Amino acid sequence: MNDRNWTAVELKNVVVIKLHGEMDMSNSPHLKNFVKDTYINVGKSNIIMDLSDVDYIDSSALGALLGLQRAARLNGGSLVLCGLHDNLKRIFKITSLEGVFKIYSSVEEALKFFLEGNG
Repeated sequence: MNDRNWTAVELKNVVVIKLHGEMDMSNSPHLKNFVKDTYINVGKSNIIMDLSDVDYIDSSALGALLGLQRAARLNGGSLVLCGLHDNLKRIFKITSLEGVFKIYSSVEEALKFFLEGNG
């Protein structure tokens, strides 16, 4: 897998990042740095992470998501997740992270969160 297994688009005041394949220690630090440097540190701190195409996630990727969530909050924004399939839902439940993140079923639902002034 290549270093960059995601795509990013900006919709209004929200950045939607669609992740693909596996999220693990080989690529999660790169993702974290990219999102912080490209978006959060320049004031674009409303982030949707679309995990609908993620096959696997490890603890380093969970840590990267937590770090990005904290960075977004510190910069006046929010990071929300969407598109978790059953395996990922199970991982978030086992790690007690399902209550830490706002999780939506689709990008559209997550986008509503921001467009209705909640982000």
